[in-house]
Amino acid sequence: MKQLRMDGAADRSIRRALANGRLIRPRRGVYARPDLPPTAIAALRIGGRISCVTAARSYGLWGGVDGRLHVTLPSHAGRAGEADVRHWDAIEPDSELWRVSIADCLRSTVRCADEETAVAVLDTALSSGAVTPARLDRIFAAEPARCRAVAGAARPGSDSGVESILRQRLVARGHLVEQQIAVPGVGRVDFRIGGVLHVEVDGYAYHSDRAAFERDRLRDTALELQGLRRLRFTARHVLDDVDAVVATIEGVVAATEDIRPDRTRKGS
Repeated sequence: MKQLRMDGAADRSIRRALANGRLIRPRRGVYARPDLPPTAIAALRIGGRISCVTAARSYGLWGGVDGRLHVTLPSHAGRAGEADVRHWDAIEPDSELWRVSIADCLRSTVRCADEETAVAVLDTALSSGAVTPARLDRIFAAEPARCRAVAGAARPGSDSGVESILRQRLVARGHLVEQQIAVPGVGRVDFRIGGVLHVEVDGYAYHSDRAAFERDRLRDTALELQGLRRLRFTARHVLDDVDAVVATIEGVVAATEDIRPDRTRKGS
């Protein structure tokens, strides 16, 4: 209410907006647009702000597979039990009252989520331009060493959290992983592994139309015509059995290296 009045809204206009559905009142003295995400309305109802992976999704970042409602609450919150996961961290002042700032979102994710999910959230934040590497360093400068180490493992280049997960698994097994490689006649390819294998990961909504399907077939053909080894996986393949995806990649990389005595890199 205070913010609405500061913006010049009169009590009469607020009541009119409530009556015609242009505003809703999640709790006494708190008003919101009805088009806010349901998670935001739920957080406002209990006097908090969405945070951690819940807020990450609202910023268009990877949110992992944790569908619980993460809410940052003030210490005096009286209905905290309605949040699935409660965060009590101090938060930065922010004009959006329904979610924490992007900096607090990333900090709460690293504190709360498993390391693989946290790095994936940070990767997508860097790749989308939500933060720069320099800002990410500043965000975590005062955090504990464990949090700084997680932030230090983040890299730009993953357009989705699924790509980040695959990158992390392959790097952990000692593979050279290059992302968003420009291949003449093809365009950008998601990965090049060990300098010899090009890998694409299709998102959930991929191939929703015939044109997208045909473009991918042409890209695969262009790679084949250049003598470049390639594999294509869906996001579901990676999420359901990332170990099997990694094993397949490792098998093809090993076979490719065995038949290339010079083992030089091609395709970029």
